Amino acid sequence: MNIVFFLSMPQKRKKTLREPKLHKVADKLSEILIYFMVIFSPWAFGSTEPWSVWTMNISAFGLGILLITKLTTRRFTNFSLKHINLKNNKICNFLLAISVVLLFIYILTSAINARATFNIETKEYTYFPGFNPQLPHTYNSKATWFLFWQYFSLSLLFFSTKDWITGAFNNKGNYVINPRIKRLLFIICLNGGALGMECVIQRMHYGDGIGKLLFLVEPNINSPNISQFGPFAYRSNASSYLNLIWPIGIGLFAQLSEKNLSLKNQRLGQGPELILIPCIIIVAIGPIISTARGGTLVMIGITILIALSFIFSNMKSKFVRLSVPILLISSLAAAYILGWEQTKSRITDFTIDNMSGRNLIYDATFKMIEEYGIFGSGPGTFETVAHFEMGDYRDPDVSMYVDYQWWESWAHNDYLELYLTFGKIGFTILSAIGILFMISIIISIFNGPLKYLKLCAIISLLGVMIHAIADFPLQTYSILIMIMIIGAILTAEPTKIKNYN
Repeated sequence: MNIVFFLSMPQKRKKTLREPKLHKVADKLSEILIYFMVIFSPWAFGSTEPWSVWTMNISAFGLGILLITKLTTRRFTNFSLKHINLKNNKICNFLLAISVVLLFIYILTSAINARATFNIETKEYTYFPGFNPQLPHTYNSKATWFLFWQYFSLSLLFFSTKDWITGAFNNKGNYVINPRIKRLLFIICLNGGALGMECVIQRMHYGDGIGKLLFLVEPNINSPNISQFGPFAYRSNASSYLNLIWPIGIGLFAQLSEKNLSLKNQRLGQGPELILIPCIIIVAIGPIISTARGGTLVMIGITILIALSFIFSNMKSKFVRLSVPILLISSLAAAYILGWEQTKSRITDFTIDNMSGRNLIYDATFKMIEEYGIFGSGPGTFETVAHFEMGDYRDPDVSMYVDYQWWESWAHNDYLELYLTFGKIGFTILSAIGILFMISIIISIFNGPLKYLKLCAIISLLGVMIHAIADFPLQTYSILIMIMIIGAILTAEPTKIKNYN
């Protein structure tokens, strides 16, 4: 009787140690897609064109399908990844996931409950009957749907990359750099080095004349070469992208160098870290050569923060601790020689030219925030509503009406723009996501390895957040893709790896 009862009880299945073939294939395909998105996104004109945006979206959809495949395989084979569980991080990640779902519901409701759609060519609205003003809504359903798919794709990229990073596991060994993080960061830095070189060559080739992006396409706006930089039609976005990459290169260089110097019979240069030095210098000088004022100031600020962090750090290797500031000084010296004069004149004129007209945009945006109420104008609709609000705008400095000729696509302050377009409720959800994201990152620093790499990555994110006060890096898809990749690296669970290489 006892035997029958025992056999009738549900038995716990043993965890599968061997990785199923389907899981292995899906994991490898995920790696390929992640690399593709990292490499392709900046070269495709910053992923600002509809075709390049949808290329990235479709790639992210593929990552989502592969992630579901891996999760399903684990469920039915009882295969599991072995990693450290951080309870605080789990709670934070759960709240982050809930906030992301709420954001998608908010955007989706706005798109379905649209007040109108807008034709950018004819500059005309088509109003929809029967919308509910008590629910989130938008004044351009096309723009809101477009943004919804971008944000959805970014979330798939973030969670898929985290899962792929965590997949590098082993039962034994010490905590050292995850080989998947190492490969991914090397690809980011090498691709950034190639991108920075192309940007500098293109700037020097066209000089003060009309430029072509990647020597191929003359953009409809910002056709002067001085306004472009590499594949980016707007130099400030290029500088923001480069400012995300070179601090990571510094962190990876320091992490690999310290590891090599700490191992017996090893010395600096035996690993691949020296390859990073020219990439770091090329990428770091880019923001100053681009003549982007915000990018230059952010680059200088990041340089000071990283230099001070390493000088006063408790890093075991004194050589590495001092080599990082020397590398940063070398980058600043190269940037000063190649591009400081033009950038200096633009920084000097920053207050004289009324911040390139940004004050007019900011004043109009504050006015629109009051007009559009709690739900805002709708996610992704700034370009739709800005022109009509700024057509006959009163300039408070000259006490007269001016005919504002430009069609502004961005507010040049991402936080103002998000507050206007998402409204008070949507902006609150976005703020919660940002806060939880940073908390998760901070927890990962104090509970895992790679402190110097993570510190540099956080400083790079801080730089782009500050730059967003006076420009629109958070509206540029390639920059958001890189932010998701960096976030996934920072928040991925620490993994035990047996071998360093």
